[in-house]
Amino acid sequence: MAKQYDVLFRLLLLGDSGVGKTCLLCRFTDNEFHPSHISTIGVDFKMKTLLIDGIKVRIQIWDTAGQERYQTITKQYYRRAQGIFLVYDITSERSFQHIMKWASDVDELCPFC
Repeated sequence: MAKQYDVLFRLLLLGDSGVGKTCLLCRFTDNEFHPSHISTIGVDFKMKTLLIDGIKVRIQIWDTAGQERYQTITKQYYRRAQGIFLVYDITSERSFQHIMKWASDVDELCPFC
């Protein structure tokens, strides 16, 4: 079976629980929005293939759980990521303040991301 893409990028969504990581993922990959959503358990992912200048680019976006209890699991995905999105809720100053913690984790576990 031939590959369905020329290039693969693994991206990671990081941020506190409830900031909208899964909503961003569903909107980008499926063009859908679900106003009510249950919390992600551990890690989930979706893929989307884009045609950019004649090159098939597959994007694998990993959606991580924001709860502290899952961070041991989610941190294992940092090293394999080629890009990381830090997500916060613009109505929550607390989630914005936590971005520094998320960025610090990334610097510690994945200095080349």
